[in-house]
Amino acid sequence: MMDISDIRVENMDIANASDLGRLVREHRSLRGITQTDLARLAGINRSTLVDLEYGRNTSTSTALKVLSLLGVNLSAASSKQKQGLRWTAAKAAREIKRELDAGDPAFAMRVLFMATDFLAGLNSRSRHEFLQEPPSTGRKRWDVLLARTLAYKCREMGVKSPAWTNAPPLGHTWYATPRRHVSEAWKQRMASNTPPELSEAKIFLDARELASV
Repeated sequence: MMDISDIRVENMDIANASDLGRLVREHRSLRGITQTDLARLAGINRSTLVDLEYGRNTSTSTALKVLSLLGVNLSAASSKQKQGLRWTAAKAAREIKRELDAGDPAFAMRVLFMATDFLAGLNSRSRHEFLQEPPSTGRKRWDVLLARTLAYKCREMGVKSPAWTNAPPLGHTWYATPRRHVSEAWKQRMASNTPPELSEAKIFLDARELASV
């Protein structure tokens, strides 16, 4: 098992479990994620996350997984093993499916936003890996939403989007929001701020949401 003292986070040494827990709390708070949501995404109990955040006994693998989900860069002096990407289109699709199956479309949307935000910081080689065609989320409109959102992000970054992101439009208009009731004024605001990649697919999503992670 890796000793906590071997871990460096963005050029900062983590001396003990309390330091590690404080780092998790700070990054979770900055991203506006609840303990319940982060625990669900990490596949652990909320009580385990609470233990981690307060420096109590938690496995190293759990701590590393939680920090990775929060976007914290880790390195260890004793390890030279190449780490895989924290997010890919495939992982986003799987996590979205899991959240939708659990009846939580709001967190499924947050998964989309977190994955999209992660893409923006990758180099060309990692972008290619990220943008490999993903499996289905199990819901056609979410498949189109994921594809078209990444097409928009690629255009914004000035890179060519893969062919699969040009998913066929939906048959009916979808206002992509977890809100149960949306006013006409809200719909108009969403429509006015929707990128063309999405509106052409009959999906309305305020692009400002993609920068709110």
